Amino acid sequence: MTSVRFIPEDSACSIPGLNYLQSHSGNALLESVIECVILRKNIAVSDVALWRRQHPESAVASAIAVVQSRLKAAGKFPDQADRLWAVPEALEQASSARVAQYKAQRIAELAQPKVVLDLCCGIGGDMLALAGICRVIAADISAVRAWMARTNAIEFPTKYPVLVVQADLQSFPIRSKPGCFVHIDPARRSAGKRGNDFASMHPSPVIVAELMRSVSSGVIKLSPAVNFSSLPSGHLELISENGTVVQALLWTGMVGTELGENKRTATVICNGTTWSICDLFRDSAAPDELAAKPEKWLYELDGAVTRAGLAGALAHKLNLKWLSPDGGYLTSQHRIEDTALTPFAVVDDFIFTESELFRRVQALPLPSPSAAPVIEVKTRGGLGLDTNQLQKKLSTIGGRGYTVLIYRSAHGKACVIGRRGNMMT
Repeated sequence: MTSVRFIPEDSACSIPGLNYLQSHSGNALLESVIECVILRKNIAVSDVALWRRQHPESAVASAIAVVQSRLKAAGKFPDQADRLWAVPEALEQASSARVAQYKAQRIAELAQPKVVLDLCCGIGGDMLALAGICRVIAADISAVRAWMARTNAIEFPTKYPVLVVQADLQSFPIRSKPGCFVHIDPARRSAGKRGNDFASMHPSPVIVAELMRSVSSGVIKLSPAVNFSSLPSGHLELISENGTVVQALLWTGMVGTELGENKRTATVICNGTTWSICDLFRDSAAPDELAAKPEKWLYELDGAVTRAGLAGALAHKLNLKWLSPDGGYLTSQHRIEDTALTPFAVVDDFIFTESELFRRVQALPLPSPSAAPVIEVKTRGGLGLDTNQLQKKLSTIGGRGYTVLIYRSAHGKACVIGRRGNMMT
């Protein structure tokens, strides 16, 4: 296989431009860019021309990238967004503050490290949390991202010291000592192209394997869409945050063995709470028999649990029946409260056709004044339906505040009309 050169996308940022932004004139440029974006919602060519007459061109490009990142960072870094140093691509790849904090606590409990090597550290999202448990040595191939990680560590002081270096791990020697733990986030995108193939990540799987053998324990941060069968041995954990599966973790070495290489973990982080299940997984999750029809309650299972192959384990634990082959929809006679479940009270159920759905929605009782303003449409099982288009059509005929859930059942396409559990009085 021909090696493809890894090129981080740093949005035309440069070290001289970033250094300029820390000056008095640079701060004025940042404020001008922020004001332009917030007040007018866009940056005109004339704005850029004016800034380039007043400031170095490298500083203008850096300022635009940093401001764009800060405006997008509130969801991931609510307490740091307005002072965070980032470029858009690195921000997208970074762990959120909440997920990073969860991982740091888990590493502290499982490995009790004296120092963590945070490799491919990006802008330092994980690094800042890891420096709350022990010393951190961080490295990134991009000089711009290493600069940003180092500056973020200064901007947001940590409990333990941080050392950030710019280095390509393909040639950077790692000399570990007892008590050293490795956290590595191999790049999944080069020159703007995203990929989930483990074999094409940077650094290569060979380099990653060598790094992991150099320490007693470590963890590899991966895309949740990565092909699990292509991964080396270890314990796999899937993490979701506020309903979205955001990353996979492959725990290796002693920690991976302790957690169980024949088991997987699913972790749900939502509304300030953290929930996990660890059990034996099944690659083919569907049970021998699906429920013939929904009972009084239908549950949407969090994606981290289904992606980890643990739908069966949770259904067995909570005595739930399966509606969809992947375990994404479950059902029960009595309402069950669980962090991994989103409950819907079943109002109607039937074999799905679009005409029958429209007829049933039109017959729904008038919603309460506090009902959601539109009807909601969800699907499971690769049905090939355009949910956005279907939702627009349904919203013109009624159904406000209801949820339509369409799935592949034991008898073909089935449909449930329900109300979210948190909307029930």
